[in-house]
Amino acid sequence: MTSEQSPAPPAPPAPPAPPSNSSPPAPPPVLGADHVSERIHAKLADYTRYNFSARQICAFNVFFDLAQEFDALPDLYALAVLVPRILFDMQAELYVLDASGTLVRRNPDMPPFADSPPQRDHLAEGPHMQDGQYRIPVRGRHADRESLPFTPVGDVLGMMVLHPAAPLTDHDRFYYEKYANRVGFQLHNRLLHMKNREHIRFIRSLVHDIGHNVIVPNMYFKLLFRQLEGKIQAMGELRETLSAGGRMPSGPEAEAIRQLGYLHERLDEQYREIYRHFLQSSLFLETLLRQSHFDQGHYVLQKTEIDIAQRVVVPQLERFRSRLEEKGIKVRMDMRPDCEHVRVSADVGLISQVLANLLSNAVKYTRPTPGARRQAVHCRICRVADAFGPGRCGARVEVFTTGPAVSAADTPHLFEPDFRGSNTLGEYGTGHGLHFVREIVDLHGGRVGYEAQEGGNAFFFLLPCDSPARD
Repeated sequence: MTSEQSPAPPAPPAPPAPPSNSSPPAPPPVLGADHVSERIHAKLADYTRYNFSARQICAFNVFFDLAQEFDALPDLYALAVLVPRILFDMQAELYVLDASGTLVRRNPDMPPFADSPPQRDHLAEGPHMQDGQYRIPVRGRHADRESLPFTPVGDVLGMMVLHPAAPLTDHDRFYYEKYANRVGFQLHNRLLHMKNREHIRFIRSLVHDIGHNVIVPNMYFKLLFRQLEGKIQAMGELRETLSAGGRMPSGPEAEAIRQLGYLHERLDEQYREIYRHFLQSSLFLETLLRQSHFDQGHYVLQKTEIDIAQRVVVPQLERFRSRLEEKGIKVRMDMRPDCEHVRVSADVGLISQVLANLLSNAVKYTRPTPGARRQAVHCRICRVADAFGPGRCGARVEVFTTGPAVSAADTPHLFEPDFRGSNTLGEYGTGHGLHFVREIVDLHGGRVGYEAQEGGNAFFFLLPCDSPARD
């Protein structure tokens, strides 16, 4: 190749390592058009200073264009070493880490072969000459390293080994370092893409397994519940038969019938409680693990026209009643007569989970009314005229809990992902519940909100509903 005498610009400082923790990474900040414009001008100035030849820039472009064309990873490996060979007669090898942390030569069918292949320990050394070879670390993107199929050394994925026929100038070395960076960037993206495809295949397989091993057996459990209900009814009929005629036996027989009656009533009571929880658990399981969610990559609604009070509010309130009352919390449902049969178009399972999240928070965060000892949860349903524009009513479902108001600083962030308010200390939570509420209600074309009310806090959601009945 033609050597061009130009001082190599100083290498940019390495970015700081991210903090090590198990929490999900925060989304990258949006820097804005002004910052992007500044970087464009800075990059133009850099390339003027780099003084790369037309052929060197052509090599960058050829590599970039073909890297988008070839899907298979071995083809990308071949491209990385063939571009310098064909355009500059520079023999090259590419070594990349594998899952075990070993540095593996990725062009086994191409000469030449380094007499002393680079090892993992060499990756932290930076570009250097060794045994007549120029060894350049291949760096990936600093972000998303934890998603790669192996653990990089810092941000180094491997090493490019060049075999120059003549000594390299500083400018030559600088150019090949830039080239190796482009190889690393494309390699990083390709590895992430492959890993994501593996995740998608696994998730789809997992959903099929769930359907086969969880959802289908659930149908069998429903059959067993029906059989159990029949036996409990038969026990009640036996009790009535033994007590027929209005004349109760005396002595041991009377005591046996009394015990039978007691057992029947308790069994029937516990059966109904267990069956109610089973139905709710089945509803959530079959709704949240719906295969269409995984196929589409987002929640997919299956809407039906429902009476929101009877299909959603009453079942969920009864489900949480015992947990609330165990904590001394009074439970009440408020609904005006004109709101008893509000109908909405909704996904029953997902909207039920929305209300369940609000009631679960009520179990954790209900406190006595300031200045009093009363603890209460009120679930309210009402129509809101013109909630979604003129003539478009809304069904408002609200969960009111007694206790101190949410702080003004927390209020704007309540429905944001992973946010936990200042009043959550000592209570388990992930900060996902209210974000889920907003996500599902938004999909229904509705709205969510929070209001500080006298004596407590109200979280609510609004869904488009039918207009009120007219005479």
